[in-house]
Amino acid sequence: MTFLDILGWVGIAFYLLGHAYISIVKDWKKVIYYSGNLIAAVSLVITSAALESWQAVVINVFWAIVSILLLVRYDLSKVPFSMLAFKIILASIWLVLIVMSIIKQSVQLDILGWSSAFVFCAGYLLFSANKMSINLYFVCTAYAASSLMPQLWLDQNWPVFTLEACWTVISIYGLISKYNEPRLID
Repeated sequence: MTFLDILGWVGIAFYLLGHAYISIVKDWKKVIYYSGNLIAAVSLVITSAALESWQAVVINVFWAIVSILLLVRYDLSKVPFSMLAFKIILASIWLVLIVMSIIKQSVQLDILGWSSAFVFCAGYLLFSANKMSINLYFVCTAYAASSLMPQLWLDQNWPVFTLEACWTVISIYGLISKYNEPRLID
């Protein structure tokens, strides 16, 4: 096992522990969650870049930036991005996917992977800025994780593929366990 392999699996562990943490613990601490996400993101940027797995690189660079901003207590609610913008952009991506699937089938997987990258990044930003409920966040991450898996399989990015498989399950569990607790982050 190489250093990059170990680094990738360490990143996976931090992400999964953090996601399980907010799925299971009712009064979770932001500093714990975002610190773990920062460590995971940096680890996976390095390993995914080495594999040229670009959607994973983009997602993890974004997550690292958001995590840093939150750890230095930047108020993300000031970022001019709303649920309406999220819905419009996602609908546009899906429209492109539908049109491109009619024209040329080989781009479907690529567009699906980039829609996943968008949902992961935008969902993390909206959730972290208290503009998205934890339940909707779990729905978004379940979609994003499962949608990215085919591209990761082709990229042979096994650590991130494993992460996304586990992330999907944890997101579904989090949604089910917190279904009766619709609330924003305190």
